Amino acid sequence: PPRSTLFPYTTLFRSHGDSMQGAGIRSGDILVVDRALDPADNKVVVAALDGELTVKRIRARNGRLFLAPENPAFPPIEVTAEASFEIWGVVTFVIHKL
Repeated sequence: PPRSTLFPYTTLFRSHGDSMQGAGIRSGDILVVDRALDPADNKVVVAALDGELTVKRIRARNGRLFLAPENPAFPPIEVTAEASFEIWGVVTFVIHKL
């Protein structure tokens, strides 16, 4: 997607939920998100899907796009043509309390 000039290229987000525990992202962590990087298969991204922000690993399989969690308790989400979808940026660092 085209990059917005309304937001800086590096943004901080606070994570919520347990879907990305396997990637080392815990609820309450601070995510450093780079909007200048191109999203690619297997990258962790912050995305807006049907009006909701989510942090997931992007997966492209057989011409289909999925947002994949890193916790087996959560199913992958297929991004369909009917969905409102935008990738906000690629997660580059995770900051959490010890």
